[in-house]
Amino acid sequence: MCSVFVQEASYTSMMIEAEGEVITQDAYEYIDDAKAVSPYFLLQQTHLTEPSEAMLEYFADSLQKKNSINAILKLASAVQQSIEYAPGQTNFATTAAQSFAMKSGVCQDHAHIMLSLCRATQIPARYVSGYFFAEESPNLVSHAWIDFCSDIEKGVWVSVDITHACLIDARHIRLAIGRDYYSAAPVKGVRTSGGGEELTANISIQQLA
Repeated sequence: MCSVFVQEASYTSMMIEAEGEVITQDAYEYIDDAKAVSPYFLLQQTHLTEPSEAMLEYFADSLQKKNSINAILKLASAVQQSIEYAPGQTNFATTAAQSFAMKSGVCQDHAHIMLSLCRATQIPARYVSGYFFAEESPNLVSHAWIDFCSDIEKGVWVSVDITHACLIDARHIRLAIGRDYYSAAPVKGVRTSGGGEELTANISIQQLA
């Protein structure tokens, strides 16, 4: 179980604080409700995930049209080793192709590249936003990983953390799923007046048990 504290602020001096307890499980497999969106919908690329020819050629040896855990973990490892984790060089609007060209990015870039490659090989995959508890770094920003569909007919999904090249576990706090970052952003809002704004978010996670 983890306690999550989120503090958001903008230069308009408005502050929102939220705190709660989340029960996590050491599980990486999810089964969708029968009324959930079809996995086939998650085969569609988006602006953020559209692959370049250079990407597909570079990862050709790791690409397999198999939605097995071993095959996807092999691909995740290839992405992790090829795209250096380098905060500050990309942002929420950076595409998979752009991050690949720079050979650097953060977790959301790893996720977008992985989504791009899975979908290119006809494996349904979706973006997952959330948090990751690291005992040595409790004050982290949001984290991102992917789900890939291991059984389309039964709606079975397996979660893979590309940044750590592993299946997710009890350290991962799941918030939302979508086609890419835009549809699963952990913090999103709409402003209706003039002027400017700047949003910051501070997150603190503590393990309770």
